Amino acid sequence: MISIISTIIDGRAQARILASNKVTGFDKPKGAVKTIESYETGEVIDCVDIFKQPAFDHPLLKNHTMQMKPSSNRKANGAGYVEGAFSQAWWKYGECPEGTIPIKRPQNHTNHHVTPMIPHVKRLNLSGNDFSAPYRHEYAVAFMQGGNLMGGHARFSVWNPTVMDSEISFSQIWLGSGPDENVNTVEAGWMVNRKRRSDSTEAEIFIYWTSDGYKKTGCYNLECDGFVQTNKKIALGGLIRPVSTYGGQPYDLTIDITKNDFTGWWWLRILDIEVGYWPREIFTYLKGPADRVIWGGEIASNKPGGSHTATQMGSGHFPYEGFGKASYFRNLKVVDDRFIERDPENLGKGVTRPECYDLLHNADSPDFGVNFYYGGPGFSTQCANW
Repeated sequence: MISIISTIIDGRAQARILASNKVTGFDKPKGAVKTIESYETGEVIDCVDIFKQPAFDHPLLKNHTMQMKPSSNRKANGAGYVEGAFSQAWWKYGECPEGTIPIKRPQNHTNHHVTPMIPHVKRLNLSGNDFSAPYRHEYAVAFMQGGNLMGGHARFSVWNPTVMDSEISFSQIWLGSGPDENVNTVEAGWMVNRKRRSDSTEAEIFIYWTSDGYKKTGCYNLECDGFVQTNKKIALGGLIRPVSTYGGQPYDLTIDITKNDFTGWWWLRILDIEVGYWPREIFTYLKGPADRVIWGGEIASNKPGGSHTATQMGSGHFPYEGFGKASYFRNLKVVDDRFIERDPENLGKGVTRPECYDLLHNADSPDFGVNFYYGGPGFSTQCANW
């Protein structure tokens, strides 16, 4: 079971940062026509000419014709639902004009220094016993493997878990295809990433992709050429407001990644907003369908052997605590090779160390569909050592 998902879960390649994408006091990125600064969070958002975004620096996209919305008539079979309250902190300070997209500058929002180049993260052994690697990964995920999959969907709760210095806590959906050494993925979710910004304590939206097993291709958000953004509302990397609180109101995020049945591009939808797409040209195996969809949480830790990291996954509480306390994924869907959305079948479970982070499948329900709770606190009396 572990080998099925090792390619995607274990070992995330970290993105390079564009030389032109600098913080306050430095040059604006190419094509910027307006700058918005969130005084509440220190985020700096540049509104960039949609035709001058980083994607079009990719050599395979030089003559690319942008599509503003999916040209598909595919209809989902899933039941409708009401979205929770969702916003990004920078929205209250302005909006990007038509014909532009928002790009968040990488920065430390307390002292506005340029974020250092982020190193490649070595692929680790899923047993969690590879002490020679700079990062070790632990996870609690559900997955569907096999077949020709054209998309995946989930609605999942958003939290601000505690994350130790230079570590990362992810909650996301992955779609992948290809052999381990050259896997292609498209990924989206939320994370608290103290590797990128040491003072980061809040969840932010992110995307990621690779076309060669996390070796040389791919990046977070728009930090390299590849993903084509078409929407002026969502800033990838932007902080999410509000988030769930323990015993309080839960807030969640809905993400769809679906292959367009005409162009073959992988479209990203956040809530009801078509954010943009990964063109098929940048991939090898994902030129065609995916062969796996994965949902759940991941921890990337650089803590040496000895005491286990106290970085939390999800809400930082175990699944058995249930609704309002544990983090959840609900209404899981896949899109089959007829482009029909349906419930996933034969859902697998992958957990590296259940005493640290676990996952609990729940019975299907009219409101929650296929769903599970996941997460945990990391270091505790039962999770004391690596």
